[in-house]
Amino acid sequence: MIPSSAVPSAALNLLITQGFDATSVDELATAAGISRSTFFRRFGSKENMVFADQEMIITHVETTLAASSVDATQTLIDAAHVVFDQYTANPEAAQLRHKLLSSVPSLRERELVSTHRYERAFYQFLARRDLVSTPAAHALGLGVSAGLVAIHNDHLRMWLREPHSTDRTKLAHDVLIFLERFSDVLNPNDESRKPASATPSVVVSVLPAGADEQSILDAVAKALRERQH
Repeated sequence: MIPSSAVPSAALNLLITQGFDATSVDELATAAGISRSTFFRRFGSKENMVFADQEMIITHVETTLAASSVDATQTLIDAAHVVFDQYTANPEAAQLRHKLLSSVPSLRERELVSTHRYERAFYQFLARRDLVSTPAAHALGLGVSAGLVAIHNDHLRMWLREPHSTDRTKLAHDVLIFLERFSDVLNPNDESRKPASATPSVVVSVLPAGADEQSILDAVAKALRERQH
């Protein structure tokens, strides 16, 4: 289980009230209740501190994807749950971090990089399952990966606005609806997901012996028309 308090709320709150650039590492270390040397050992920089939780979540997602033995659809739902559960485990820190990112452009740019890392983790999972080996499947894999992140982020934004507006069950429902549109790519060996083969049509016509080719064709065409009616 990833600790939900890797980034101290007191440190995030200080960055918001005092300003990101105006806050020193010493002040952040004091707010976090650790020494300056421990701060640098644990985080490395102010920016890294803000994203420390996210780094652990990405690692957890990659582990979940690599260790899964269930089908691709369920694995991707499980991974979406991992991200959502960890972001929402500490509501206070999540709200503070969201407010901080909204006010500091450089942090928003770092957030965008993290978004691409989630997409890459999902795509690499599909590649390991040999589900994106053709050009068409490659394009779909990129779309699936980006779509998963977009759906998750939409639910996270809803949760940030109103914590009771969504939960992991609603997230799983929306992800499943989305992934079912790509079931032929994600679960190519699942016979239950493949469309049933069309049953061939059989018509019977009785013709006199020695009927010529045109008469046979006319008789078959007539029988087919009658069958349709």
